[in-house]
Amino acid sequence: MSGYYLPIFVILAGCSAEKEAAPSNDAGLHDQPVASQPPSYGASPISTPPRDFKMPDFAPQYPGSTLVSVDSAEAGNRRTHEVRLTTVDNAAVIMTFYSQRFAAGGLRKTSDFLSGESGMMSATGEGRNASIAIAREHDRQSIIVTYSGD
Repeated sequence: MSGYYLPIFVILAGCSAEKEAAPSNDAGLHDQPVASQPPSYGASPISTPPRDFKMPDFAPQYPGSTLVSVDSAEAGNRRTHEVRLTTVDNAAVIMTFYSQRFAAGGLRKTSDFLSGESGMMSATGEGRNASIAIAREHDRQSIIVTYSGD
């Protein structure tokens, strides 16, 4: 009787050898090349912002900050700007400034978070959106201001 099962096991073993390996999330086991360039999502950041660059009143440049980079991109019929700044001021002072400026520009705060020396805030209104993200980098605060609807 055991001779009867042996051919069945051989056939079944042969079938499983022809199956493709199951997909894996472990990229180290695959021989596919990794893309050498990141995908492009619009204009790349400007290394030296133009001298005449000015942020709108509802999302202005933080007083005394250094302008690091500007990135603008089209999303549908809307142009979005991302501005990177640095300052020595603490996160709470930066948050207060932008909270007041967003409100003065007719924007309603939709979210905010402050923890230690990092935080974020977003606001919307009158066809405009604005947000900030604050993070500590060495001895300075990095501020990313994103806005649209200027």
